[in-house]
Amino acid sequence: MAKTLNVLYQSDNNYAELTGVSIVSLYENNKHIENLNVYLLNDNISEENLELMKITAKNYNRKITIVDTKEILERLIALKVEPYKNTYTTYFKLFAINQLKLPTNRLLQLDGDTIINQPLDELIDMDIDGCVCAATYASILNDYKKCVNIPENDKYYNCGVLLINTDFWKEYECEEKIVYHLTHERNRYFIVDQDIINVLFRDKIKYLHLKYNFNSGYYIYGIDGSIKIYNFKDEYYSSRELIEEAYQKPYIYHCMGAMTGRPWEQDNIHPQNDLYDKYLAMSVWKDKPKKIVRRSFIFRMQRRLYLLLPLKLYIPIHKIALKNYVNKMNKSVQKHDS
Repeated sequence: MAKTLNVLYQSDNNYAELTGVSIVSLYENNKHIENLNVYLLNDNISEENLELMKITAKNYNRKITIVDTKEILERLIALKVEPYKNTYTTYFKLFAINQLKLPTNRLLQLDGDTIINQPLDELIDMDIDGCVCAATYASILNDYKKCVNIPENDKYYNCGVLLINTDFWKEYECEEKIVYHLTHERNRYFIVDQDIINVLFRDKIKYLHLKYNFNSGYYIYGIDGSIKIYNFKDEYYSSRELIEEAYQKPYIYHCMGAMTGRPWEQDNIHPQNDLYDKYLAMSVWKDKPKKIVRRSFIFRMQRRLYLLLPLKLYIPIHKIALKNYVNKMNKSVQKHDS
């Protein structure tokens, strides 16, 4: 029986190039999968970049489906949902799953800042019956959970990579639950779609091995440093053994931001820069310059400290900065809810 993998991306024009590079990495490492169907939720991507997306798919003898999101956008505005950084893009997948016409009942949703570096066959056969989706745990301070009223020792998942059971998504009426929640309970979150999925469905999420969504922070701060920053515990995070296993051979890298910058930005010192450049060189965007980003004073100081100090001295400083940031977010939530 022919293998089929449906993959969903969402992007605006600012993220189009890096999303395209992610798609190239997906195609490169899964040439053996007979039916690899990519769906792209289009938030005002330029005609030039849309054409380059189509050329990319054609170069690999694949098909990409560009999904119009006008109706989803109108719905979000009607629900009075607050945009995230002046855009609704990150919400789109929550309202697109029901409308996609898929050949199978599973959908792999990938953020554009991911790099696929191994075959994904295991995800085609993974048992996700009775689950909304499968996901890995998020690298996040426990203090943040207070911002979304999740108990400190409860699970909190990263939604940059989701293996979605579309049949159960519909059966469990996920979209209807999301609409009710946004309309009657709360319509403002900091990590938007990720917060919503955790608040409403975390008890229906299956654990996905960390190798399928490996946070670049492990390379930036080291395994020991990451454990110290986030105070990872086995009851709500992957074990150290699983972290070490995934570290040796990630299947999907999640290029998270930090004082390193990101691989698609000029002057970055990101640990996945060379890997990103490898797939960029295979892409139709290879001759385009990387993005110029104006760095804030705090960013520049943070990078300077990171480069000058031993990790054992930098880690406590970074943790204090993160805690202060989360406390500000929590106060903002309390003010908003009062």
